[in-house]
Amino acid sequence: MSLSAKNPRIRPCHGIHPRARRGAGFTLVEMVLVIMLAGIIFSLGSVMLGKVFSSYAFKRDTTDADWQAKVALERATRELRAARSATAADLDVASGTQLRFVDTDGNGVCFYRDAAANRIMRSADGPTTACGTTSPQPLADNITSLTFSYWDNTGAATAVVASVYYITLGITVVDGSYSASFRANVRPRNF
Repeated sequence: MSLSAKNPRIRPCHGIHPRARRGAGFTLVEMVLVIMLAGIIFSLGSVMLGKVFSSYAFKRDTTDADWQAKVALERATRELRAARSATAADLDVASGTQLRFVDTDGNGVCFYRDAAANRIMRSADGPTTACGTTSPQPLADNITSLTFSYWDNTGAATAVVASVYYITLGITVVDGSYSASFRANVRPRNF
């Protein structure tokens, strides 16, 4: 008795599988499905890769802008601490956008913003000469605002040179889609 006679679910094999008779290739439906799935996977991958590059560019802009602004702010505060005195001959408080003073060595110093190039600049001009006349040097790029505020020893704003106790420097930097503001309060040693 044969095996197929005992179990009707088992069919005799004639040596060729029914799918093998059609050929060894793929059907058109199978090819279209594979192409569609590959397209979906590649489009998702490209979106994710685009976000990675965008994130990298933003981080690079952030790091560059922060570094430039912090270096400029640090240099300005260091030099401002060495201002000679709170007198009209040594400090000019007439402007909120530029700072002119004389340091303890008698050198003129001016910090200002070059609006055409969006830069913080430093020149060797004191309170009696215009900023940018003598040896201008760029300190930082992408600066959209530079402000100076003057305070007395009680914390009140002042425009009187003799009562200046603290000076606040404010910088706003914009690079690409990044924008940040930095501030520093400085008390010159000789005030």
